[in-house]
Amino acid sequence: MLGICERLVQDPAAYDNPLFISVRGHSGELLLAAVMTPPHNLILAEGVDFGLGLPSLIEHLRENKIGIPGVIGSVDCAEAFYEHWKSVTGLEGEVGMYQRIYELRQVNLPKIPPGHSRVAWPEDAQRIAGWIQAFENEALGKEEPLKPDWAERVIHEGKMFLWVDEGQPVAMAMKTRPLKHSITVSAVYTPPEHRQRGYATALVARLSQHLLDMGYEFINLFTDLENPTSNSIYQKIGYRPVIDFRSYRFKQN
Repeated sequence: MLGICERLVQDPAAYDNPLFISVRGHSGELLLAAVMTPPHNLILAEGVDFGLGLPSLIEHLRENKIGIPGVIGSVDCAEAFYEHWKSVTGLEGEVGMYQRIYELRQVNLPKIPPGHSRVAWPEDAQRIAGWIQAFENEALGKEEPLKPDWAERVIHEGKMFLWVDEGQPVAMAMKTRPLKHSITVSAVYTPPEHRQRGYATALVARLSQHLLDMGYEFINLFTDLENPTSNSIYQKIGYRPVIDFRSYRFKQN
């Protein structure tokens, strides 16, 4: 959520019709916050008591006829929203991805495979676009095509990094959502033909250390809890669990 807000500060046109809602108690205390950038899910962030804030949030959405494709938040918060939303709308839904947020403050350097890390170059754009498409299909179930200039943009901004072995890129990872004290590593992907060789592990470790060296206090990383291999690898590098997230998708009438 903070990453979305930070991006909008830098580029107000980054998202179409973003939605921001805060629910506060009688003394002004924050109970719950919500952000949505259509067509993506409503994102929930807990305040001092999300249970008190949920009815008001849902009432606001209903009164203003704001439809939502789904919701994502901490396990308890997302589940409570889903049950309440289902009870007042009659809309059924399905559980989406279970995610875990990790935090790293010190890198445990793994055994390094052959090759080295480097920032992506303009000539890598076509390869990266294909890898991102494969990553989103494999990890998120997305099949819609990327915006044509997406790969060129993240390369131009210096966000994408590769592991290269014998001159050939074999894995990728990206830095994203920079905040004052932290930044996120995402889009970690190795094509099937290059897996089980430690390329992505080494790349994430090198990139994480690079970001710490830049002055960030800690690095965040999101994982699919149904992928025990990646969760184990990240913990060996030094990432520690912070909180688990759950998403729901609603079936529209």
